[in-house]
Amino acid sequence: MKNHSLRIVSVLSLVLLASCTTKQTGYHQDHVATNESLALPKDISLLLTLEMQAINQGMMELVPAIASADWQEIAKIGREIKDSYIMHKRLTKQQRETLNHVLPKEFQILDHKFHQMAGMLEHTAEMQKPELVNFYFYKLNEACGQCHSRYASEKFPGFSDSINLEHHH
Repeated sequence: MKNHSLRIVSVLSLVLLASCTTKQTGYHQDHVATNESLALPKDISLLLTLEMQAINQGMMELVPAIASADWQEIAKIGREIKDSYIMHKRLTKQQRETLNHVLPKEFQILDHKFHQMAGMLEHTAEMQKPELVNFYFYKLNEACGQCHSRYASEKFPGFSDSINLEHHH
């Protein structure tokens, strides 16, 4: 029974990852997301790029960890994403102030929710709840798509036809 549950979790993880990393269909397209490029100073932009690369690596490492029910690894990655790999650790006070003034409120809300969901991923892994781990893994992927479609579609041209990931069925 346990092996059967692990297989289901593995398949669901891969399906969720595939569905979140390929061009989406089936979404309502009545609201086209706007591309609001973030104009950041070079030093902050570099830190953000490094942060995104670390998050991407963490998300990729989650797939085999979820598939093998490696609860400790899942919780560790969730905690690292929640606490930020780089941004919160390396930003100076001045850079934080700049970010608070430059970043749109909607971006800050998305970012806060993203880190909150990473914390929930950590918590559900600690509780060894595969269904909830998969749910929060999906929510993290969904948040990535929302942010990328709105603020970085030039880097992610798959979002150029701008679907709104918030309005789907």
